[in-house]
Amino acid sequence: MMFTPTLERLASVDVSDLTEMHKVRQTWAEICATDFDHFDTLYELIIDAGETLLGGTHRPDPAHKFTPKSATVFLTTVSDQRYLTAIGSRPAIQTRLARHNEKILWLIRQMTAAAKQQPELAQPVDALISLYFHHASATGDGIKLYAGVVRVLPDVLMSFPEHAFSFTLFLLTEGSDAAKDIGRIVTFHVVQRGDVMHTFCQEVANGIMGLTSSSIKARWQLGAAIMGPVARAARDQRPGIINDLVSGFVLTPLKCNPSHREAEIDRLEAELTQLRGRVRMLEERLKSPTPITVQDTPLLFDISRVQKELHQIKTDFEDWKGEHWDLAVRHIASQPDKRATLEAIQTGLSPLRNDTLDHLLSDAANLSSA
Repeated sequence: MMFTPTLERLASVDVSDLTEMHKVRQTWAEICATDFDHFDTLYELIIDAGETLLGGTHRPDPAHKFTPKSATVFLTTVSDQRYLTAIGSRPAIQTRLARHNEKILWLIRQMTAAAKQQPELAQPVDALISLYFHHASATGDGIKLYAGVVRVLPDVLMSFPEHAFSFTLFLLTEGSDAAKDIGRIVTFHVVQRGDVMHTFCQEVANGIMGLTSSSIKARWQLGAAIMGPVARAARDQRPGIINDLVSGFVLTPLKCNPSHREAEIDRLEAELTQLRGRVRMLEERLKSPTPITVQDTPLLFDISRVQKELHQIKTDFEDWKGEHWDLAVRHIASQPDKRATLEAIQTGLSPLRNDTLDHLLSDAANLSSA
């Protein structure tokens, strides 16, 4: 089998070995470019790996025998698009995903059912879900594939609450009941678990309320429908969390959270360390130093931005807070969908109140009418 050497390489590495997985994908790109029928073999291996994690493959003579560890590493490697380099490879592999769709959804459901006994299945489940992001398109037959996987996502995310899944919010947003499904998951984390800062919750918060370009318009428009029911559930079942709810879903994504100076310094210094680490990784990958001007790479621009913000906090924290508040007010005043989301939260919490939320809406209304 053409893939045997790469499978043997993957068997000796850890799921965190991104460098080796990248090299394997490069080899797969060369193999698959010669004949798209090799995608059939990859999908047979995907099924074998998934069944191995559930206790053993059902095929009498599998092309490769996985261990649970090697199965997880393989699934993590294959759930990607960086080996789809040849023209026509994306439609070709979508055909294979469609052919094996029901089996893959079955694997996801079975792994989800075993979550309490085998929480380590979160990573392979994440990989299987990621196939729908990387191997299907948001048009034509790909929409049908999205619809199938979206139906299993709420149970998956609530069964593996500690895992940060990669593309689930994007896929959920493509579903016909997006607001209901997303709201159900957010309510689970906020009301049942008391975790407003969960990765999924913060991804939702940034999507519906964030200042940056990652705040996609389709998600802004879902904001009120998602957060109104979440706020009502918090009011009725966990009223003690409403201040944290406003902080996590409004003030944090709008970057106007009135936190302590030391906490903001720690946050920005941690972000700066992370950005510099990414620069070092880029240098290692390119085997050369990165450009020296901020215009040459977004990473260096981000470093410059964080450094300036850090300096401002250290020299005049109150001025920094005022600037961020004014920016948030202008943003809400100019974005009707986001203002509607804040009003839905305010109404959902009523008769309970959050003074900062009321203040933000009042300032935005005053600015709009000025």
